[in-house]
Formats: sequence, C-alpha cells, structure tokens
Amino acid sequence: MSEVDPAMGVGQVIGSFGGGGAQRLAYNLAVGLGERGMRSYAIALRSAGHYADAPPDSVKVVSLESRGRGALGIIPSMLRLRRLVSREGIRVLHVHGTSSLPFVILATAGLRPRVAVAFTWQDSERVLSETGVRRRVLIWALRRCRSVSGSCRKVADQLVRGAGLSDVGIFHGGVPATPPPGPRDADAPTILWLGRMVPSKDPQILVRACAKLREEGLRFSAVLVGKPIASTQWYFEQTRDLIRQSGLEGTVSAPGFVPDAEMATIVATAQIGVQSSHTEGMSIALMEQMMAGLAIVATGVGDTPVAIRHEQNGLLVAPQDETQLTSSLRRLITDSRLRERLAAAARAEAVNQYSIEAMTQRAMQEYTRIVPNAR
Repeated sequence: MSEVDPAMGVGQVIGSFGGGGAQRLAYNLAVGLGERGMRSYAIALRSAGHYADAPPDSVKVVSLESRGRGALGIIPSMLRLRRLVSREGIRVLHVHGTSSLPFVILATAGLRPRVAVAFTWQDSERVLSETGVRRRVLIWALRRCRSVSGSCRKVADQLVRGAGLSDVGIFHGGVPATPPPGPRDADAPTILWLGRMVPSKDPQILVRACAKLREEGLRFSAVLVGKPIASTQWYFEQTRDLIRQSGLEGTVSAPGFVPDAEMATIVATAQIGVQSSHTEGMSIALMEQMMAGLAIVATGVGDTPVAIRHEQNGLLVAPQDETQLTSSLRRLITDSRLRERLAAAARAEAVNQYSIEAMTQRAMQEYTRIVPNAR
C-alpha cells in the first residue's frame, strides 16, 4: 500500500514470540510489515521467544524483560517501552495479548504525538471472563484503543456486548507462502493434526477415528504434532496412552514439539489436515495446512467456515462428532481425486486470503485509518 508513510514505525506487542497461534501471528505480521518497507518492531514484554531467534534485517526484535507482576518488575519495562516508542518514532502499537494491553496503555499515556493502540483479542475460549478489578481494568484499556478487533465474528460480538464497544472489527492472520506441494503417496496418505495438546483442541477424537478406520483395513498414517502447556502435560500423556491402548503405535504418532526442519518433512509428505477443535477464532495451524496443500477436515467453529467452505475446499464436521470425522476421513483416504481437488482449492484460498502478504495489507489499511496523517 504505497500511500502509507514508510517512515511510520509500527510495533507488534505480545508477551513472547514463542508458543501458540497468537504468537506466530504477531511475529508473522512484524515480518510482513518489514518486508513491505515499514519500520517494523517485534516487542516482547518478557523474552523474545524462539520465533524471533533469527529475525530478518527488516524487523527489530525488542525484549522489555518484564519480571513478575509487581511494580518493581513492571515499571522498568514500562519505561523501556516508553523510551523505545519516543526514540524510534513508533506511531502504532498492535497488541495481541490481554495481559499486555493495560501495560501498553499505561506505558504510552501522555506521549506526544499520541500512539495509536490497536488490539486483537486472539483467545476464542475466554472472552472477558475476568472478574472484579481485572475485568474493570481490561475494559478500561479496551475503551482507550483506537482499534479493537476479534479473531472471529463470535469474539467480536462478545467484545461489543461485554465491553460496551460500538465498533469491533475482525482480524484474520496469515502464514508464510510456500511452494506448491510435490508428489505424494496416493495409496497410504498421511494425516496431519497440528496444534497445542490441550483438551479443547481434541486430538483424541482423531485417535479414536483412526482406530475405527484401521479396523476397516484402510491404509494410512497419522501424526499429531504439538506440545502441551504446563497444565496439560497429563493430557499429552493420556493421548499417547490412547494411541498405545488402541494398538496404533505403527500407524499414529504424537512426537510433541517438532523442530522446523523435521516439520517441513512431515508437511511435505502429508496429504490430509485435521482441525478437531471445540472452539477457535481463525486457526493459524489451519492456515498452515491449507497453504501446504492438504485436504482439510475441520470443525465448523469460529470463523473456520469463512476459510473452509464445505465440499468446495474442504470438509466441515460438527465439533465432538466422531462419526462425522470418521466418515470424512474415510472419504479422503479412499478417494484420491477428492483429496487432490480439495487440497488444490484450499491452497488457492490460503495464497489469496491467508498469506502474510494478505494479512499485512489488511493491517496497513487499518493502521492508516487510525493514525492521523499516516498517508
């Protein structure tokens, strides 16, 4: 978007650039803006995180090294952010985490020129579920943003009702564009599940569906990629136990965290992608599977039906419906033409709508809207 002043500094703010989809989205956006000639900053309240281990020259990664919740840990970090914004002439701070928002609003109070704060609520499971003082502080901070968006329509509507906001948009993410997929095994396709190992993502329903399909004599393999958070390590172990108890050790694997090089190999050999979540906004993992040219089976939650249109570029199933999931996987395993058609359509949709370039274009249009004299 050539009308945007390239000298305008823009920062993406989150706790750390390492972890789930929100962290990847924020870092991808920082990279995309840098590649478009903007002065782009990836600002982590705590540590930078592994996504930012080797940033391109077009992005400046800054860690504010916030330690704890007390004033002794937070105030020095606020001062560091304040100095950074003033020194670098940052005009927009796009915040991607609820715990970061009050921090940013307080840290930038009174700065001139005023910093435009944009906020995207990424978590579709908990929207304004806080109570007491924390809820009041969060609503106070939301009302001081120049732009507020949700990760999907449902989240946006909840913010309108819960915070009394009149104008809440929707901001969908984007993922790196990748080359078209090469030839893949047509006789025994690989199914890829990608996400955090937590109950709401429900990888176990895929394990049970695989057990039924294996009993039918179908040839396939499945890999469940993703690690748990600290509080769901038990669920990760339970999922691995379910694989063993179902006699699927040679067919289904759950390796946990996978390094980028190994992940690229898995994606290159996979043909079917599964999203089995009970709740989502717009899943970054789903976008990655679409971009990789996989035939998608996904639960129709959040804005997933915006990206996946049933029978056109994927198959939609109801959440927690094991019968529907099993039937859809059976179709894709046994019908290579259907797989190829849906995979090609999913990739085309990802390239056009869910690439970093497409996300960056949407973001730049919004930043131009909320910053006076940005053109």
